[in-house]
Amino acid sequence: MDSKITKLLSKSLWIALALFAIRYLIWNFNSLYDFIGAAGEVISITIIIMSLYSGFLWRYNPFEKTPKLMGLYEGIIEYNYNGAVAKKDTFVRIRQTLLSIKIQITTNEITSNTIVANLVEENEEYVLYYTYITNPKSKYSKGNPIQHGTCRLILSAKDYLSGKYWTSRQTIGDIELKRIDDSK
Repeated sequence: MDSKITKLLSKSLWIALALFAIRYLIWNFNSLYDFIGAAGEVISITIIIMSLYSGFLWRYNPFEKTPKLMGLYEGIIEYNYNGAVAKKDTFVRIRQTLLSIKIQITTNEITSNTIVANLVEENEEYVLYYTYITNPKSKYSKGNPIQHGTCRLILSAKDYLSGKYWTSRQTIGDIELKRIDDSK
């Protein structure tokens, strides 16, 4: 199981146990019915708390080690296709919760969207891996059709991502991104 999910479940269990203890101290259980009712209340409150935490509140937890990548980035894609090397300006929007990351890249020819993404810690640095599908503008679709690709970006500084990508059309390239807006 993913370590983020395991940690979230562990936190959930501790919160549920604490809420259950508080609930017991405030209103004692006189019957099995009271116990089951209290368990339902505690589970519901824990689900609400953990949903808020994983979607939003984790950003403000000073003990949460997961890097906060969400925001708007601008950068350059340097690509190599059939021996021709070229550069493109790009904008990247990253949306993030504690358990998910969505990346959307926009250039003058295409928009690409995440299929799956994962932020992992490798050799004491964070690396963002994601697989995506492109959606070319109609006037570029013949020369640059829909394709799948994978990207590996290293968080090398607070607001800087750099790495490489490769696609199903045998295109390879490098990406350098700098955050320009960290709006949540």
